[in-house]
Parts: sequence; C-alpha cells; structure tokens
Amino acid sequence: MILLGTTLMVMFTVMVTGAPRSSVIYADDKVQNYLMKFGYLPQTDLETGNLRTDDQLTDAIENLQRFSGIPVTGTIDEDTVRLMRLPRCGLPDKMDKMDPRYARIRHKRFTIHGQHWLHRNLTWRY
Repeated sequence: MILLGTTLMVMFTVMVTGAPRSSVIYADDKVQNYLMKFGYLPQTDLETGNLRTDDQLTDAIENLQRFSGIPVTGTIDEDTVRLMRLPRCGLPDKMDKMDPRYARIRHKRFTIHGQHWLHRNLTWRY
C-alpha cells in the first residue's frame, strides 16, 4: 500500500512538472487599451468587450516591440513597460482601413494624368 501511494505521488509529480506551461499572457485593461489606442489591437465592440485570445495579444505585443525597435519577446517585459510609459503624441502607429478613426484622415481625391515636363530646370528672362 505504501509502495502504491509513493508510486502514485512520483507519477503525479512527474506529470505536473513535466507538463508544458501554458503561454498565458497577463495583459490588464491598461495594456489592452494602449495596444488598441495605437492600432495594434482592433477596437472592441459592445458584444465581446475585451475578450482577446493569447495569440492576438502575443501578436500585438510582438508588433509593438518590432515597431519600436526593442527585443521581440511577445511578452510584457521591462523594456515593453518602459516603452509604454514614455510620453507619446496619441496618433496610432498602425491604421486599419476599417477603423472609424481612419475616416478622419484626408484622402487624396485626384490623380495626376498626362505628360510630364521633359525639363525640370526652368530658366526665364526679364
């Protein structure tokens, strides 16, 4: 009986310690709001709220790190926190064309057609 209990305890210990850790990323509302504000996560809708998958958060954090030139880890490490605390202007780094904020940007409404001048150096006389 003691041998069976010891064997089960050893098997349980091996199973618990040998199991791969999940890649859960802790991202509170401030981090998610920051990533949404600067275009790394899509804006939330009323139905889903702030429900995000781990893959979405990891991709958003990696894109932020890549864009900012800090080591890409996909997690919220000290460099990422330091970057998020820096003062910024408020314009997003990435713009999604489906984002309503994109509509506020002025778009070019014309294209230049026709021939171009052959000479770009202009001379004139009085």
